[in-house]
Amino acid sequence: MEIYPFIGLGEIRFGDTRCQTKSRFGLPDEVSNREGGDGGASEIWRYKNLGLELYFDPDSEFKLWSILTSSENVSFEGVNPIGLTDSELKKAFPNLKLSIHDGKFKEYSYPNAEIVFFLKNDVVKRIDIDPVIEEFPNKY
Repeated sequence: MEIYPFIGLGEIRFGDTRCQTKSRFGLPDEVSNREGGDGGASEIWRYKNLGLELYFDPDSEFKLWSILTSSENVSFEGVNPIGLTDSELKKAFPNLKLSIHDGKFKEYSYPNAEIVFFLKNDVVKRIDIDPVIEEFPNKY
């Protein structure tokens, strides 16, 4: 699946409903914070075999607003980032900005794209993909 900055991942699009997601992938393996039950946080759908966590915003009628992936099948600009070392990631994406470096954990942000690469022990383990958050309530 290809990452499309500000749009989504593969056929998944920001603003998708839970119904659209269920028809595309079936029921999730796990649901956290069902119906936004903790009073404001997202409902999270996990598809473990796909390496996906999908966040649905209770304040926007549970539309998809964030995608986290740990799948080695995800690509961005022709590169499969999951599993790359720190140096391989920086070579593939030289404009990355180091946001956090806390011992064995690092976060790199891709400029102007709302994409964050999370590394543990200098290996990419997860990618977070988001829309322009400020535009989300009005756009979707």
